[in-house]
Amino acid sequence: MRTFDLSRRGFLSTLALGTAGLALSSCVAPAAPGAGEEAEAIVLNALYPSGGPLWGEYLDKISDDFNTQTGIEHRYSTLPFVQLMDKQLTLVAAGSADVDIFGTHYAQIGRFIEALFPLNDFAAGDGVESADYVEGSFDAFTGNGNLLAIPYTFDLRALYYRTDLFDAAGIEAPPTTWDELVATAQALNDPPDLYGYLIVGKGDPALREYSDLLWENGGDFLENGLEPSPPAWNQPEGVEALQWWYDLIHTHEVVPAGTPSYGWEENGQLWTAGQAAMSKQWGPGGSMDPDQSVIVDNFSIAPLVGNKTNITTAVCHGRAINLHSAQPDAAWQWIHYITGQPTMVDLHASVGSRPAHLGALNEAIETAEGIVALNLQASLAGAANGYTWPLFPEFSEIQPILWGEIEKVLSDQKSPQEGLDFAAQEAEKILANAGLI
Repeated sequence: MRTFDLSRRGFLSTLALGTAGLALSSCVAPAAPGAGEEAEAIVLNALYPSGGPLWGEYLDKISDDFNTQTGIEHRYSTLPFVQLMDKQLTLVAAGSADVDIFGTHYAQIGRFIEALFPLNDFAAGDGVESADYVEGSFDAFTGNGNLLAIPYTFDLRALYYRTDLFDAAGIEAPPTTWDELVATAQALNDPPDLYGYLIVGKGDPALREYSDLLWENGGDFLENGLEPSPPAWNQPEGVEALQWWYDLIHTHEVVPAGTPSYGWEENGQLWTAGQAAMSKQWGPGGSMDPDQSVIVDNFSIAPLVGNKTNITTAVCHGRAINLHSAQPDAAWQWIHYITGQPTMVDLHASVGSRPAHLGALNEAIETAEGIVALNLQASLAGAANGYTWPLFPEFSEIQPILWGEIEKVLSDQKSPQEGLDFAAQEAEKILANAGLI
């Protein structure tokens, strides 16, 4: 994996540069050196969310392709999502240009409105239009009239289940409701070697999980949906959703006791290690990789379960430029390259992620086979009922308070009503101070 060290200053080195390849956009390409001169190499440094080995292999491959075409070197490092967001904001607050390209997401974009380089002119110059991407994604990545990121991957999960265990137990079909999920998990539960289900329980992943459960149970975060308004998550629908989640851990005991400390990484590792009968997962890449998975031929995929509704979270990761980057033109060339249709098609073929570019997504749907096709079908079925959380900046301040209280409930420090009430009280203070309620 081609990485860089954030703690080391001055990592932009001067190297001999060969003939520049084909420029990928209308932005300024690396200047040709004069006679007897050496060109200063352009090195882009990026921070992205953590991914598995297949993700690293894919990034290495397209980085080499990009370098061949442009003469620009792309280096990257990865961090778990929450640490990534905090690190990027720390860099911006310090006025640092050490990192040029940021991985970002709907969930946190409100925190980054004053931290990212506006992409409006770049996008207009290269004909990058909202109609080419998942509906609403440009709006979600726009703040104060500035386009802050280009959509990258369409962020949906599906229900993964062990076909070998289902067959052995005589279970003919995956669950479709909360009650069926609990009953199926209980039938297959054999701790500590095998749990009926896996679910995340910490940090931003916990908030993402709660959004699914809240909406599936007929609730919402705010009284007026996506508009600034008083909190609604502590109403009966939200409390029931968190109670159901708590019961998975402490009453039914069909998930590991350590669930309140699990994020995406822990969940994915336990799933591919064969320690669960069911789990929500993002994509099949890790499960299909024999170097990291013991269940390669023993799983299938279905749409997410529902309860009172089938509403689920349908959002996007994006790619953005640090406001303080000294080389935004070159950074845009990389972003334009990786979010375009050909590279997005390659992303799906290599890693299994759903492209946010609609042309690439449609091409993936037409060509996918086997388990990859099942994953697309199941996850996109959720997109038909897709929803997002509020995207105004103050809600980004509220999110850590809410997930912190969820963690306390799941770890048996508070009741669901107590935790959600406290988060609502703190949220009301933030919204009132901002003049929003």
